[in-house]
Amino acid sequence: MVTVAAVSKRPTIRDVAKLAGVSYGTVSRYLNGSDHVSERSATRIAAAIEQTQYAPNNAARSLAQQRTLTVALIIQVESNETIVQNSVSEAMAGANLVLGDAGYQMLTLIANSEASTRRITQLVNSDFADGYLLFSMSEDDSLGNAFLHTGKPVVRSEISDRGDLPYPAVDFANREGQRDVTRYMLDKGRSRLVYVCGPGYSPTSLNRLEGFKDALGERFDERQVYYADDWETYSGEMAAVEYQHMLGKIDGFVCANDSIAIGVLNQLTRFGYRVPDDIAVTGFDDSPFAVMTNPKLTTVRQDSKAHGQSMGELLLDMLRGETVDAHYVKLLPTQIVERQSA
Repeated sequence: MVTVAAVSKRPTIRDVAKLAGVSYGTVSRYLNGSDHVSERSATRIAAAIEQTQYAPNNAARSLAQQRTLTVALIIQVESNETIVQNSVSEAMAGANLVLGDAGYQMLTLIANSEASTRRITQLVNSDFADGYLLFSMSEDDSLGNAFLHTGKPVVRSEISDRGDLPYPAVDFANREGQRDVTRYMLDKGRSRLVYVCGPGYSPTSLNRLEGFKDALGERFDERQVYYADDWETYSGEMAAVEYQHMLGKIDGFVCANDSIAIGVLNQLTRFGYRVPDDIAVTGFDDSPFAVMTNPKLTTVRQDSKAHGQSMGELLLDMLRGETVDAHYVKLLPTQIVERQSA
């Protein structure tokens, strides 16, 4: 039987202060990461913590600081298949890695219906998290408005055209990447191109479309664009079906992402066309599936894990009190990956 007397007393912050020969307030400032602790005192406090085996009460510290040590990543999806796309899962993993190393727990909330959007809005209004990462947020959705008055740090995953959303963003150079791969097609002699655009609700989709337009310049024709409903393979298949009557004249499909490009490639094969001999196809993202197709997919590489990490790092800067301009944008580079489809 263990008696009360046999139970050792848990060391307190006052025990640490006494052993280190400093005040209670100095130890408290040290534990909270304050810069107002001398190097000498910090060394003595660290030694005292090790000697006493003091373990800070993180729950109490968070309550005192009105912090939850929680960050919410909110992803808006039109299709549940979007969640398992490599670009999304890699970004989520990257953000979680950075935030976890800093002592934060990242929660993922999925807005895929009006009901879920209402629930998330209620959570945001209750200040349940210290900060928010907004992923794949629609330009015209009410969910974005929920963060306008939260008073908490917010970082977006995409450039926004909405001037009333004061959130800094980390994004890829989508416009430049799509422009470069379109020029790559033109340089290969592919002059009769069709662009398969992503869904209209996505800022990324619209930015990539602008890149296609930039590359074609005055040669751009609106009839060259197929507007997909989502980012999925089926949309690529439907694009090829839509242009089936013109396939003898078309010599290339430039696609807004790899899933769409794989759909185009598969449907062209069913129609009996050879890729790239008859028609070339390019994607965007450099997902793992890009090397599983036959032929392997020429695409635009983006480092999705670095995307999430950069979002997490920017949010941490804001959580530490650093000033970040509301319309600051960090653009990450893209790179053409040449394979056999173009």
